[in-house]
Amino acid sequence: MSQTQVQEKSTIRYGSAKVLIGDRFDKLTDIGAGRNVSLKETMSTADVESDNAGTVGTLQTEHKIDVSLDSLEINFKKYAEARGGIDNINEYDGKTEIIKEYVVESDTYKRGEEIKVPFKNADGSEVTITKVEKKNSMGNILIEETSYEKIGTNGIKITDSKISPSTDTLIITYTRIMPKMVRMTTGGKSSTIKPKCIMLVNTNAEGKEFRIYLPQASIAGGLEFTFPSDKAQDVLVGKLSFSATTSGSQKSGEQLAWYEDEQSVSDDEEEIKDTEEETSDAEGEPDVPLTLESNKQNVDIRADGNDTVVLTSNADEITHAVEPAEQSFFDVSYEAETKTFTITGKAEGTATLKITAKKAGSEDIIKDISINIQAAN
Repeated sequence: MSQTQVQEKSTIRYGSAKVLIGDRFDKLTDIGAGRNVSLKETMSTADVESDNAGTVGTLQTEHKIDVSLDSLEINFKKYAEARGGIDNINEYDGKTEIIKEYVVESDTYKRGEEIKVPFKNADGSEVTITKVEKKNSMGNILIEETSYEKIGTNGIKITDSKISPSTDTLIITYTRIMPKMVRMTTGGKSSTIKPKCIMLVNTNAEGKEFRIYLPQASIAGGLEFTFPSDKAQDVLVGKLSFSATTSGSQKSGEQLAWYEDEQSVSDDEEEIKDTEEETSDAEGEPDVPLTLESNKQNVDIRADGNDTVVLTSNADEITHAVEPAEQSFFDVSYEAETKTFTITGKAEGTATLKITAKKAGSEDIIKDISINIQAAN
């Protein structure tokens, strides 16, 4: 049995949301396809206690919003943008030669051992070593070519006893044509994460939007990739999570989030159409049949007691009467907002409470509740 009915159909929402991130709300980037987009607002409170009057107030101590999603588009340019400046992003065209350094830490190599730069050019050929240095806090020290033997274009072998593998870290400089790709590097760049603006948008079939704006949100966790099995009918998923906090640059009451809803507001034409449909329904068959239920079929109380009868009904109007009309066994009152009758005993006797439910376009429903009043103790 239904306990209630939909109050406003336009408030029921369908579908997921897209997530957009950027430095400003007019410079947002769509993160792309995702799953399980979610938003959770949390707050912590503290009661203010008095010495002699209990709790006198409640203070809000923390207010934040967490946003998370499973990203199906592995796009490191967008990830770096969202992560607030803690990463470096480089794009390579597969044609341009660049200079790179390969670090060989001390105590990881031996004199006479072959050391190779393990990277390839875009065409698969070996990279070319241009110089070898010893790492030094005052500036790297160039190692003469007579101190090592070249092996091809990308390898060396230390031969000079002046180079100590146990203490000297080698810096090998080489040229490389990087494959065409996007490269994101992270770690050690900055300990400060720059907050970003985030907007979540849900669009319904009519093109109307439900939007959530977060003016100050920061990445709340590192990248997490879930690789499916080769046989699974699924794709690689990257999990992203953000935490939004209050922004002092925003107006009080708007510092954490703004919620904007076009979907629950009807156009004037739709309102007129809805009114016409309601009128038509009232003249013909009702959309929803009239219902009337009560939590009790009878009331048994003493003359000095009281009890309640609670109705469940979609009626437009509830009326009641008592038979016999001149009874003096009890008093009855009705609260329309809660659909509750209160029965107060007065004297021993029996009578009937007759409840009538009325709804436009429906026949009235009448329910009888037997009231039995016993003598007081």
